[in-house]
Amino acid sequence: MSCPTLLVLYGSQTGTAQDTAERIGRQAQRRRVEVRVEALDSYNVADLITESLVLFVCSTTGQGDPPDNMKNFWRFLFRKSLPAGSLCRLDCAVLGLGDSSYPKFNFVAKKLHKRLLQLGATELLPVGLADDQHDLGPDAVIDPWLIAFWDRALALYPLPAGVTMLSENELLPPRYVFNFLDDATEEPETLSCDGGIAPQAPPSRDHPFLARMVSNQRVTLPSHFQDVRLIEFDIEGSGMKLVTERQTDWSSRQKYRQMGR
Repeated sequence: MSCPTLLVLYGSQTGTAQDTAERIGRQAQRRRVEVRVEALDSYNVADLITESLVLFVCSTTGQGDPPDNMKNFWRFLFRKSLPAGSLCRLDCAVLGLGDSSYPKFNFVAKKLHKRLLQLGATELLPVGLADDQHDLGPDAVIDPWLIAFWDRALALYPLPAGVTMLSENELLPPRYVFNFLDDATEEPETLSCDGGIAPQAPPSRDHPFLARMVSNQRVTLPSHFQDVRLIEFDIEGSGMKLVTERQTDWSSRQKYRQMGR
């Protein structure tokens, strides 16, 4: 008997839902559950019919709109041509992150939950509706909801005999590995993901630019419980440029005006 598998899909506009999804991924690792954590638009939605256990984490933006990184998934899932029982093999749960000061509080999570059930999916527990306005913050809903989720999920998909959870004292495998170059005398070269020297190509996920860290400052007081840092990297020679949202909007506006001439 193999360990159960969990797919965590998130739709996040500012990173909060992504952080929550990655937190769930760490909880899964500690419970010896094989887990994947992906943005909704990075996932091939056509594969959803083959999944058995999926947890969706999504926020709501604007006036009830889905986040940018789940809009393609959203459009596909709400196609009228999808068969009613297409997700009959799927056990799922939906956790929404919202703010009750807005009229369409957690609208995306509620609508997604309803659509999944329409397509034949089985809910493990009612949709979770975390609220930024709660006196204790969104964790007042997230924490007990996740406890209920794990109880339900592991009852349906138990661990193999002899496999136990990691204790809180045991460290999880590192997600990132840092190599310090204190003794380096030459300019850093662009590395490929497999560790080799990449050809001169624009920096990308497959060909990251090896940048030197020039400062690492804590910006919160030493007495504060969160260690928030401002870290600066030297990206000279990378060809990378910062493009703000305002610049992108201005560029799009200019193109639109030129097309209209």
